Amino acid sequence: MNQALKINPQDATAYNNRGAARYLSGDKQGAIEDFNQAIEINPNNANAYKNRGNIRAESGDKNGGIQDLQKAAELFQRQGNNESYKKTLELILKYQ
Repeated sequence: MNQALKINPQDATAYNNRGAARYLSGDKQGAIEDFNQAIEINPNNANAYKNRGNIRAESGDKNGGIQDLQKAAELFQRQGNNESYKKTLELILKYQ
């Protein structure tokens, strides 16, 4: 993923994927930074909002996490991704 970002530093999907990998390796702060970058590049990146929201809520920032998850749900719904929309609504309920 680092190679992909060297080739195309404006690849929001690569930032989102690297953020997910960082999260799985325990680097929550690095993951959030990558999700922030993915959102900056593409403000309609629902997955980045969902991933960042999940980490924020898990880390104690429930309000911020829920805001991100609500934005993700809105984007998923607008994009016609009903399965991800429903899963994101479930996460919101989990953290409320």
